Amino acid sequence: MLAFRLTGLPDSRLPLYLYCVGTQEEKVLHRPDGFPVYQLFLSRGGEGQFKITGKGTWTMGAGQLFIVEPKVAHEYVPHSKSTGELGYIGIGGASAGSVLLQSTGLLQNEPCHISGFEIIWSRMTNLWHALDRGATEMWNTSTLIYQLILDIAQSIIPSDVANVGIGSSRAQGGTVTRSNREPDPSKGALFRAVALMHTHYQDDLLLKHIADAVGYSVQHLNRLFHQHYDVTGHQYMQRLRLQKASEWLDKHPRASVREAAETVGMEVNYFIRMFKREFGETPGKGIKHRNQLQMEKDLTSS
Repeated sequence: MLAFRLTGLPDSRLPLYLYCVGTQEEKVLHRPDGFPVYQLFLSRGGEGQFKITGKGTWTMGAGQLFIVEPKVAHEYVPHSKSTGELGYIGIGGASAGSVLLQSTGLLQNEPCHISGFEIIWSRMTNLWHALDRGATEMWNTSTLIYQLILDIAQSIIPSDVANVGIGSSRAQGGTVTRSNREPDPSKGALFRAVALMHTHYQDDLLLKHIADAVGYSVQHLNRLFHQHYDVTGHQYMQRLRLQKASEWLDKHPRASVREAAETVGMEVNYFIRMFKREFGETPGKGIKHRNQLQMEKDLTSS
């Protein structure tokens, strides 16, 4: 285990700084007054429950990340048979929340899975050892922690993907319970591919480019999509775009078909054909139906 390591008083000019880092055997944490900076918790091999005052309770398993905001009361209770390790990184600075954590999507309200968890864990422990040897200064540490945050953000597996690929269940009362199995490399590549699709469904993104980005051939990636979703990668992307377009139309009932197609990066005529094949009606008919419902709602309100 790596003892709690406090980095000292930061330079006030640093928008982001490392406050502390370390690991510990899973034990009860009870902080009624919270912690002075953002805390990134990494679970390695164990499982326990985080309780955030006023927000809810979440189960955190192996290979997951959970972030607690500054000065927010929280408690962590490991499961009785859990023998894992809990890593923590304290991050402060004026930009920690608004620029780095929130803008990268890390500041979520529940634990999230990390693809390539052991790599991230190793990066964290290497940072601890560098500090322990006095091999890095505060300004250099700021650069290192910034890069680590970016790497973690790129490794996050979207919750809807983790639900399908790993097996997650949502319990009553806002409690989230997830499997403690860490994804294998092929699943990690698949989840990364799906994450890229969810991020860039509006762009001219080809399956070949996705395959290159995750380190697999198109053929191998398609086999993974077939294995987990029973569709090709191209079909998954197309369905995702159509679903996003349908959701967008629900929020913009007076929009045109062309606008809907453009929001998901599809040519209009092709979009209409695929939309009808997927949902059983043309987007124009759907728009007309939505407008009718909106008119009836407006009349009822008036």
